[in-house]
Amino acid sequence: MREQLRKRIENINKAVHSNRKYYRRIRIRDYLAGQAIYTLGDYPARVHTAVTDYDRALIRKMADAGVQMIQLHEDWNDCCRLYGADKFSSSDPEGTKAFVALCHELGIKVIAYVSTGYFHEKDPDFREEYTVSKTDALASLYFKYRKCNLGHPVWRNYITEKTLSAMDTYCFDGIYNDWGYCNYNWELGNCVLPEDAYDPELEDALGEIYSKIKQRGGVYKLHCDLNNAPPCKDRVYDYLWIGEGMKGSEIGIGKDYYPYVVPCQDLRHETKRSVDAFYAYTIPFMQFPLLKTGRIIRGNNLDIPGVTYYDKPGKGLGEFYRRVREYNSEHPEGPYVYSHWSNIPDDPEDFKTWEKYFALYQPMVAENSVAYLELSECDEILSPLNHQIIASMFVNEEIYLVISNLSDAPYHLQLKEPWQDRVSGVVASEFAIKKEQILFLKKE
Repeated sequence: MREQLRKRIENINKAVHSNRKYYRRIRIRDYLAGQAIYTLGDYPARVHTAVTDYDRALIRKMADAGVQMIQLHEDWNDCCRLYGADKFSSSDPEGTKAFVALCHELGIKVIAYVSTGYFHEKDPDFREEYTVSKTDALASLYFKYRKCNLGHPVWRNYITEKTLSAMDTYCFDGIYNDWGYCNYNWELGNCVLPEDAYDPELEDALGEIYSKIKQRGGVYKLHCDLNNAPPCKDRVYDYLWIGEGMKGSEIGIGKDYYPYVVPCQDLRHETKRSVDAFYAYTIPFMQFPLLKTGRIIRGNNLDIPGVTYYDKPGKGLGEFYRRVREYNSEHPEGPYVYSHWSNIPDDPEDFKTWEKYFALYQPMVAENSVAYLELSECDEILSPLNHQIIASMFVNEEIYLVISNLSDAPYHLQLKEPWQDRVSGVVASEFAIKKEQILFLKKE
């Protein structure tokens, strides 16, 4: 123990002196980096959340791979009120509690979807007075979600109570909030908040919910449309999920936001970049992608009696699920699709790829580690760094370097002293990094 502490102290001091210029420094606390989406079913078809043998085997596999937190989406609830529940409750309450209990038994936290803004206009609790605009709505598949205003006291009180009730009733470890912000227009590909945007009403409402979830020892995860962050000055979340609806071609998306940022590679839109390349675009910014997994999507959520569908022919989520159903009928033995952010089908190697990178990432971000992100002047690195060559250092009982080459040409890395390639085991002071690849090093 004494030798380990001595080494840590030396590493901390060495990093302070060698990292002379960088974009950001973060001391890591309470960071659950291993997160996953777990699909439960094809709502609005009936979803039975009771644990199956498939769930037991998969969740154990996830735990063994390092998954620390699962986020459930709207398939956990009954937002159309078809099966005796509602947007804040499960039509299979005992099954949902058993699912959460299984995850807890295996050391995995569970957070569940609730939105502080999106609310189906057909829900009997919906009131027009909650909204800012009569025309601003997110309509697709089975829902026409109006954007409710957290500046309205009745709505704010309603959604706060419903959020906390859902968490308490099912023993969720926190909430995933798909915000549904009402003070700007949602238009795919053109939905960016101004840099000086600030909404004190939103901030206060999110802050209240965040505080009450933290009082329960819980986790609050916020999802803003596309790659936005909430227009707030105070911290109102633990994790920010970004990337839905984006191609993800920019370098450093979300690097300015409060940590911790969780990126999603939306494979409905990202068709050129490999999965491996996506890790190169995220890990140096201390962002680790979501694992997309769970039960197989069958496309059984179309043509449900009594459900109004809002997609135009050939458009939206309805078209995605129609293609999934068609694909499954032609490929009954798989490979399969596991989320609506997926390719059709998902790459069967996705889980192994996530597991491989997480095994490399996890020791770098251990509790109380210090991260120096986007190094521009580092005594350990002799070759030039620029906005396309992203190098970051993570320091604890070891010193780690990750370097991503996001340029269009190979990069020749030159180091002051030998480092070990954590993948190949090679020890050297020079390495070649191909474009859109990431190198993981540990100080010898």
